[in-house]
Amino acid sequence: MMTSRQNGERTRVMIVEQDLDFGLKLADWLAAHGYHPAFISTANAAIDELAGFRPQAVFVGLDCSARPARVDMIEVLLLIQTICPSVPVIMMADQTSDDLTHVVLRQGVRRLLVRPVEFSRIGEVLHSELSAAAA
Repeated sequence: MMTSRQNGERTRVMIVEQDLDFGLKLADWLAAHGYHPAFISTANAAIDELAGFRPQAVFVGLDCSARPARVDMIEVLLLIQTICPSVPVIMMADQTSDDLTHVVLRQGVRRLLVRPVEFSRIGEVLHSELSAAAA
């Protein structure tokens, strides 16, 4: 079981997002709200960082129009489940479909948010998932 602020540490949140502008804004917002964000723009870099950063929550952004990106993200989701199985994963997609919903939920995603989404809403979902993970 992990507590969100053990030893006074800020909660580590990994953001895997190809949209540089959105990813940086989300990282800034999380940092301003007391989290320790790590913004990573590619699936391969995320895979390399997972074990070392040991996130307590992960946001994964998905550009539904880019097929290869979708395959990469599914790979990242599988690795997150393997390396840190109890970590809540929240996916943000540009659009949703039954197909996408089934795929991501099978890969351990707890919540699926459809963009555009307010950062305050992202914060609520993150807080809710961290509380559930710590319980």
